[in-house]
Amino acid sequence: MEAYGGGRFIGDYSVVRRLGTGGMGAVYLCRTRAGQRLAVKVVREELAEDPLIRRRFMREVDALRTVHSPYTVPVYDARTSGPVLWLATRYLDGPTLSTRVQEYGPLSPAEVARLGVMLAEALATVHGRGIVHRDIKPTNIILEDDEPRLIDFGIARSVAASGLTLPGTALGTPGYMAPEQLDCREPTDAVDVFALGAVLAFTSTGRPPFGTGRTALQRMMDRSPPDLGGIPPLLAALIASCLAQSPGARPTLRKVTRVLTDIIAAADRRAAHRAGLPTEPVAHPAHRCQVPTASGACAVRPAAERVLAAGLTHDLIRKAVLRDDR
Repeated sequence: MEAYGGGRFIGDYSVVRRLGTGGMGAVYLCRTRAGQRLAVKVVREELAEDPLIRRRFMREVDALRTVHSPYTVPVYDARTSGPVLWLATRYLDGPTLSTRVQEYGPLSPAEVARLGVMLAEALATVHGRGIVHRDIKPTNIILEDDEPRLIDFGIARSVAASGLTLPGTALGTPGYMAPEQLDCREPTDAVDVFALGAVLAFTSTGRPPFGTGRTALQRMMDRSPPDLGGIPPLLAALIASCLAQSPGARPTLRKVTRVLTDIIAAADRRAAHRAGLPTEPVAHPAHRCQVPTASGACAVRPAAERVLAAGLTHDLIRKAVLRDDR
């Protein structure tokens, strides 16, 4: 068991090993007394003494406690006062999106679209709580059973909050930061839409659309267009709109979801066609009702239609809920 700060516990949780380190601190795999695994993020001791860092950390905890989505990770426990600051969440036993793409290559357009729909839903929930994440990127997305989990709200900003960023300080990651973040302007929901577009581009091609590091910063400052080569036209057009220089020109998350859903539906139709399956609804013979209501309508048909929509065949429904005349 790896020791932390001279001991083997963080709060009441035993340390198993260190998972990784970053600019703010380190993340440890820990266990509760009952054996449940937790990811515990600990702020570096020298940073924990900074009042601004403390307020930012408290904001991250508050954000995670406020947002409830299948695609975020709930807070298990936290310490926001005292010399050591830490945050415990459920441990996610999966790779980051960055690792997944690096090891296995880009996703198919349909897979990218499905991932994008789930991320858009997560962001809609986050934005609905008045929070802007500000650091959406592949390393902040963990895949669990092929579903994304959005993590690291360390620089998230409440729309109602003010004074938690030093003047002239750009927060975010080069290659995924919107132009207004580079200009240190007030962030809005649109910065997350920009980052979502960059994430979808990376997932489609294996490369960030503006590059990384200094190259990305220079291309952004030069207002260079993103590299979307190799992405199918409909998906590329959506991503390009997300990466618009002007925040007002970027689509809403509702529109992003609508376009991605159309891409998924088209891919499903093509797959059905290749498999020789019908791509249009099949008409069934007229139903002769055996259980009429007082008005003469079929009492069973609404339930049967719901079961049919759930995936059972028409013949199975007839056998299950319709009785022949005796």
